[in-house]
Amino acid sequence: MTKKEINKEIKFTKEQIINCNKFNTIEKDILEALLEDKEYSLDEAKKIIEDFNKKEVK
Repeated sequence: MTKKEINKEIKFTKEQIINCNKFNTIEKDILEALLEDKEYSLDEAKKIIEDFNKKEVK
């Protein structure tokens, strides 16, 4: 099993993701606003940030 496969399987709570050092302050603010109270993998959290950044400003 590769390191990437292991990271996909591990899930974290919203609080754990927001408090980890893998995201910068702006990304943490985005996650704070968008994540629900359930568990996410780091890849899922990164995808949420990417999707948010691709949205058009109205």
